[in-house]
Amino acid sequence: MSVLRNILPLHAGRYPAMEARDYVKLLYQSEFGPGHLISDPGSALPLLREELAQAREESYAPAYAVEAIGGGLCRFHLDPRLLTEEDLPLLAQCLALSARPRGSVAGLCRKLGELAALCWAGQLPLDREKLELFLALYEGRGFPALHHSESYREAYRPHYRVMDRDLAVYAPALRAIDAALRQGEGPLIVAVDGRCAAGKTTFAQRAGELFDCNVFHMDDFFLPFEKRTPERLAAPGGNVDYERAGEGLFGPLSRGEALAHRAFDCSTGTMGDPVGIPFQRLNIVEGSYALHPALAGYSQLHLFFTCSPEVQLERLGRREEPESLENFREKWIPLEEAYFSGLSIETQCDVTVDTSRLPVQEEDGV
Repeated sequence: MSVLRNILPLHAGRYPAMEARDYVKLLYQSEFGPGHLISDPGSALPLLREELAQAREESYAPAYAVEAIGGGLCRFHLDPRLLTEEDLPLLAQCLALSARPRGSVAGLCRKLGELAALCWAGQLPLDREKLELFLALYEGRGFPALHHSESYREAYRPHYRVMDRDLAVYAPALRAIDAALRQGEGPLIVAVDGRCAAGKTTFAQRAGELFDCNVFHMDDFFLPFEKRTPERLAAPGGNVDYERAGEGLFGPLSRGEALAHRAFDCSTGTMGDPVGIPFQRLNIVEGSYALHPALAGYSQLHLFFTCSPEVQLERLGRREEPESLENFREKWIPLEEAYFSGLSIETQCDVTVDTSRLPVQEEDGV
């Protein structure tokens, strides 16, 4: 079943004043994203300030902070109860990052066909003849971007922006990094711990697109074979080389030093060649065991990423071969859970991000 078969009725129930134009606008946004709008953060910032001020004057209080619209996108509401002026520069960057070219007229037409099918099936509260006439006229105009209908604007006074859905889910963690950067000038190490397949690596990559920073991976510090004693492996988090991570990564970063970084190759059991990495003030270290007690004291901001067991196995099943998936079930997941519970890792974190509602891949490209 297409994602839109869930999204369109959901929006219809939340916003009964929606007209044909509003449904088409939603589909246009899900296909093309915000690319037709301002993609320069500097230019977007004054507009965001103006609109947030207007939302505050109107006591804008949306029932939902974030609403999925398909295509890996969402409507991010400018809720004055949740956002401040300090949040807007980061939001402008997120919008600019989301404003990449995407979509096609053919893709939009497929979605419009699905809209018509849902209407004819009686699953949407739309007059079929009015929708058909609107779609015919819309096609004749060349499928342009649309404004909301007068009835929609009058009923809901919407203040939102379209952005990548993952950035909206990551917003609490991104805001925490942004706030930490504003608080001082010394080295800032962000440790991103949490469950496998919860999105730690993807988050670190996206944060690296927004902030000027280095990104490191705890997988590079897997415990080498010569250190794998039964006693070591029995301890929570014992399968990471936290001694080398402390001496070769966290320690130099905390002192503001450049690195000669060496990654451990799990497939060969050997160390890679040193790679020079210049110092940057912000450094993100992602991966399970980033908050091992031997390492946690180095980092100033602690983030925990999680997802439900069902979503975790679904995501692992997409990316792993059957034999590797079974290894995760029988070995790696139990080891992680013993580490999380044995050392109370999540309770030590400043922000927890649950990515269970963020699919790895949405069906039909929507």
